[in-house]
Amino acid sequence: MNSEKERKIRKARRVDLRCSLGFRSDEIEGEAKVTNISPAGCRAESDVNLADGLEFHVLVHLPDQSTPVKVERASVRWVSGNAFGLSFVLFLPSERARLRQYLEQST
Repeated sequence: MNSEKERKIRKARRVDLRCSLGFRSDEIEGEAKVTNISPAGCRAESDVNLADGLEFHVLVHLPDQSTPVKVERASVRWVSGNAFGLSFVLFLPSERARLRQYLEQST
């Protein structure tokens, strides 16, 4: 996906951040390395083959945080090789606020 199209789609500014992410659904389970993130989604890389439209539960393991941020539903928006973009579709307001606060303190 070219960066101009990504900018048009993106709802929130992404922050360069390296952390791990776990994902699972009834059909698929795996881990990924996040390369950038926002309260609305992230870009990550995984050895697990993913496809556009897949939805799953996500745990984002932020650096220096003992409890991961829980995203109840995330959707794969694009895939390019082992890289993919996730949209955080549904999570508790308290979890979104925790992620937002962490990212604001990181910049």
